Amino acid sequence: MENKSPYVLIGAAMMVFIAALVGFVIWKLRAGDQTSYAYYDILFSGDVQGLTKDSPVFYRGLRVGRVQEIGLTSRVDVQRSTGRQRLSEKIEVTVAVASSIDIRERSYAVFEKPFIAGAAFVQIVGRLDVDQIKPKKKLGEKPYPEIREGASFLEATSTSAQELLAKAGTTVDRLNELLSPDNLSSVGELLKNLQTFSGSFAKQDSAIQAALQDLPGAIEQAKQTFERLNGMSDKLSQIAMELGPQDAQTRAALAGKDTGELARAVIEARKAMSNLDGASGQLNKILTDNSGPVRRFTESGLTELGLAIHELRELTANLNIIATKLERDPAGFVFDSKNGYRPK
Repeated sequence: MENKSPYVLIGAAMMVFIAALVGFVIWKLRAGDQTSYAYYDILFSGDVQGLTKDSPVFYRGLRVGRVQEIGLTSRVDVQRSTGRQRLSEKIEVTVAVASSIDIRERSYAVFEKPFIAGAAFVQIVGRLDVDQIKPKKKLGEKPYPEIREGASFLEATSTSAQELLAKAGTTVDRLNELLSPDNLSSVGELLKNLQTFSGSFAKQDSAIQAALQDLPGAIEQAKQTFERLNGMSDKLSQIAMELGPQDAQTRAALAGKDTGELARAVIEARKAMSNLDGASGQLNKILTDNSGPVRRFTESGLTELGLAIHELRELTANLNIIATKLERDPAGFVFDSKNGYRPK
């Protein structure tokens, strides 16, 4: 009997250990997770391969909850380019986040999947610059607040890589078009033309040197020409100011400057025009005061004047005849040439 007592003690100890382990497990299962959770919905447009129920949820790198449910749902989206509505399929992921974590309105969730090894998870990126906090609802208090979807680093990298590959393919196609036989022959002809032009340019080196030597003189002449033009522009500006409206600014600009010839001529012309204006006024006044006599002269005086001129012309003709006779034969004109002079 003494040899069997250790086995009994060992068996009894094992039974007590197993009973204690079973009791601990039962207590732990009954106690459950005492953490208070708030529930949120996330709608993913892409695939979430590897994400399962109870997958971890991280908030800015800290594990704060788990995935509660995963399922398919549909959502009506509005296209920004056309404004049309279309029905699209989404993956609805319900996550349980510790109530002590404040999820703000502009926070977003991304699906992360390690490159090599590890389980997929959901990362919530917080925005501390927004004060408004999403409501915290318990399990079953649907609808749950929605956390908008964001692009993960892997998705952004793959999208950029796809765009880069597409651009690289387009570039290769354009290079192939550029290096076509026709283009290569055109490039060869262009090189030949450049060689011919360079040879001609080298032959004209002496002429180019001569032209370069004459260049400083031409520049100096151009400089003098521009100086003259500047002087002429100043004179024209002065003439324009002298002939234009004489406001206060113009008079201040012309103060201390000699009046130009054109301005003086214009001033004299203005004076002459004013004198002519005065003379025309006086003439109009004279004509107005003597309108009656002028009218009588035009009605009867002009006729009498015409008759007097006619008689004057006849008298002049007779006088010319008498003068001619006196020149030819003065004695015959005075005495009768046929009978002569008979003394008494």
